[in-house]
Amino acid sequence: MNNNKTVWAILAVVFVIAVQPLSAQAFSYASHAVICDLAYDGVEPDTRARIDELVARSGEAKQFAQLCGWPDRVRKEFNQKHTSVWHYINVARNATHVSKSACPSQGCVTRVIPEMLRRLRASPQDDWQALAFLGHMVGDLHQPMHVSYAYDRGGNKASLYFEGERKNLHALWDYDVPGLTGTLQRDRALIESISTAGIPLEGSPEQWATESLQKTRSIYADFRRNVRLSEDDILEDQAWLRQRLHVAGLRLAALLDEALGN
Repeated sequence: MNNNKTVWAILAVVFVIAVQPLSAQAFSYASHAVICDLAYDGVEPDTRARIDELVARSGEAKQFAQLCGWPDRVRKEFNQKHTSVWHYINVARNATHVSKSACPSQGCVTRVIPEMLRRLRASPQDDWQALAFLGHMVGDLHQPMHVSYAYDRGGNKASLYFEGERKNLHALWDYDVPGLTGTLQRDRALIESISTAGIPLEGSPEQWATESLQKTRSIYADFRRNVRLSEDDILEDQAWLRQRLHVAGLRLAALLDEALGN
């Protein structure tokens, strides 16, 4: 990806994303890369320089957008298996908001975000893993099926058909609803829609998770097992989720400036 970035307010900027295969239980690599690239564009220059230094130190990626996929690549490795529960949070079926008490002792997505912020502040020149986890988990928190229910493993046991192909509700929201095939335009209209809708960029991980839960509840309210869906059926959800990617990118940028800026 070209590191010579354009300014935040330009109407259309195309991000070229190198799509890599991942587990069917993970927000797609392309979605994570878009969120982290949006954040990278939105941070202050000093923060961007520190991000570049940490990415170079990692030896795992050449750009921040690529590094944000690292937590999914390694979560099944022996020394990283404990991180697998960090990618989501389960709540009670009748829950209408996400509280800190919903996070189990082994951790979850809402707890790991402030922990990675703490680590970055403590070691801004060395802790590239904290950078990778922070970028990745902010993305996961904004995908509804990552704030869901244990009984069907966040939609992984909720079967359906999309364009004739059998899959599950979680995979639909990880891959098909974002609909990213390698590029995504960022434009002023979409960014302005966030302000017009009154979506706050500040807030706690629990507040952001509650936003995702509200969408999760509406998804399950309409869901029927083995339902058959087409591209036309997900257009409204696709528009919502692409706005959500931009919200995540803006929020991540603010967190990175807080942790790495002067």
